[in-house]
Amino acid sequence: MRRKNIIYLVMSLILVVVFTSSVSGNEFHRHHLALSVGNTQEGFGEHGLSIAADYEYRFSRLFGLGGMVEYAGGDFEHWLGFVTMFFHPAEHWEIILAPGTEIEKGTRDRDFIFRTGVAYLFHLGAKYSIAPEFFVDFSENETLFVYGLSFGIGF
Repeated sequence: MRRKNIIYLVMSLILVVVFTSSVSGNEFHRHHLALSVGNTQEGFGEHGLSIAADYEYRFSRLFGLGGMVEYAGGDFEHWLGFVTMFFHPAEHWEIILAPGTEIEKGTRDRDFIFRTGVAYLFHLGAKYSIAPEFFVDFSENETLFVYGLSFGIGF
């Protein structure tokens, strides 16, 4: 199963590199919506499909603020919600810092979680983007790794 996920990720990255075109360095959109699909993993053991939606409002070329909602299935079965701070140090790069909360299925307990991560946005025309992403989630009980692809639209 793990090998299959890695093969899909590598194939997707190759397709992105082959079929992308770049937007001029002078353009950026104030609003960005994205849907992400990936894998949440704890070490080499537990893992599960992750599906997320996020929104960013860019205050400037460098900084943005937004929110993210994610569901991690498989061995986890939990929902996550984040207030996301975006930093864009270069044209295609995105670094995020995100405090949030985690709610496990079947409980009402909420745990504090902190996410940090990086993404590289490939622009598809003037409005659309696709981005490989990698995040590390820190909570009281565990450290999780989340990786996948994000499909976005800027407006």
